[in-house]
Amino acid sequence: MDGEKGDLISRSEQYGLWTIPSITMDTKVQANQEAEKGHVVVGARLVNHLSNRIADTMFPHDRPFFTLALTPEAQVALEAEVGEEGAGKLAEVVRSSTARIEQVAMRSLQMTAYRPMAVMAVKHMIITGNAIIKRMLDGTRVVYGVRDFCIRRGIQGDMRELILQDNKKFGNLPEPVRRMMLSVKPDYLADTDVTLYSHYKLEGKRWAFQQAADNVMIDKPRHYTDLDLPVLPLTWTLARGEHYGRGLVEDNAIAFHNLDVLTEAMIDLMAAIADIKFLVRTGSTIDVEEMNNSLRGSYHQGNEGDITVPEIGKRGDISIMLETISKWERDLSQAFLLNSASTRDAERVTAEEIRLNARELESAYGGLYSRLALEWQQRESEYAIAKVDLEAELGGFAKLFEVIVVTGLESLSREGQLDNLRLAIGDLQMLEAVPEELRATINPLLFASFVFTNRTVALKDFMYTQEEMQANQEAQMQQQQALLNAEAQAKVAQAGGEAAVQADQP
Repeated sequence: MDGEKGDLISRSEQYGLWTIPSITMDTKVQANQEAEKGHVVVGARLVNHLSNRIADTMFPHDRPFFTLALTPEAQVALEAEVGEEGAGKLAEVVRSSTARIEQVAMRSLQMTAYRPMAVMAVKHMIITGNAIIKRMLDGTRVVYGVRDFCIRRGIQGDMRELILQDNKKFGNLPEPVRRMMLSVKPDYLADTDVTLYSHYKLEGKRWAFQQAADNVMIDKPRHYTDLDLPVLPLTWTLARGEHYGRGLVEDNAIAFHNLDVLTEAMIDLMAAIADIKFLVRTGSTIDVEEMNNSLRGSYHQGNEGDITVPEIGKRGDISIMLETISKWERDLSQAFLLNSASTRDAERVTAEEIRLNARELESAYGGLYSRLALEWQQRESEYAIAKVDLEAELGGFAKLFEVIVVTGLESLSREGQLDNLRLAIGDLQMLEAVPEELRATINPLLFASFVFTNRTVALKDFMYTQEEMQANQEAQMQQQQALLNAEAQAKVAQAGGEAAVQADQP
């Protein structure tokens, strides 16, 4: 399977030289060594910026990126049972109940430790086009680069087989594993390097798992479901029929290559220009050796023009090269969204900022965010919810709910719904701008329904039921009657007072 990668590793190494060499370096060979670097100065900054931006959009640190909502079938059945108005009242009760479940699920993901791993995974996807996220037994995640895994996919890009490679010291393996390996090969030492292979293969609807250290099987075969599978394959873009993805750096390889070559040439040219040489006129009485050994500011016999500096005509080429380099850097900055407004680094980042980021990522990379939401966020959110005891929280209604990713393009949890409500209320003020003659012909309730529907806000959730409206009308009538009675009693008391005053007068 490693041979099926073709030139993926060599291409990835070159892309790493232009950006972040540590992403693609061979740790077996270059461990504890400084990685070789290219000449693209902005490469690392571009990748770091975009990877953090994508991670911030997908995994906000101050709110859940998913919600637990009633399935469409359950929603229809609920409305048929209690009516639309009753369903609107129950919706808020449901949201209050599921909010606690979402918070518990988010805590299980340990977002403080998850987000740095997510940034690293995005860096691998941007540079090499591929990344594997593995969930460890303690819930932490580990990212594998293209050097450390082999994968086979179906025609639609779905994973069918995967092998992960880990390098360990023999002394760090569990005691049962060491005994098993020593029974096959007794010359292992504590510092002997051992390659650990983890094999996952789809068999029917389940995943068969086996593990081996070098050539020794160290674990009995096990099986996983799709939900429990601890590995998550990710790609930047995946062409039909290919097993490995392609990254954003490869999409802009020409610009990176040209920038690398021209920057290297400019450095060489500047070094040549900086190496200044002096010419001494033939027949001059100046002693060159004496000049070289003399102190600064000393006096020597000679004539003006005995010493000259040769004119290098290439100095003007530097400005042209600098302009060209700046142009290519601007082009790459636009491709990596470095010039556009990014999410503020603050505790309270508005939902609109996250949505704008998601829309820009979506439009710039042709559906990248939508695909990652399906392949990455949905998988992680479903796993997080699965770790919550829904039966204890929701009783027998757990099967009526589904997990929905809510960051980015759709909305941002309850804060996103609040933003939509705020916009809908603002749109209602448009009715005030309509001429009074025409406004009298518009049904305000239908107009409000149109505005709320287009802002994806359910107006019925805020409307009174028929019984409540009738009760309100009766309460208003009673209040008005009470006011009338109070006014009548006040008038009677006033009249009586005035009559008493007149009776006292002589």
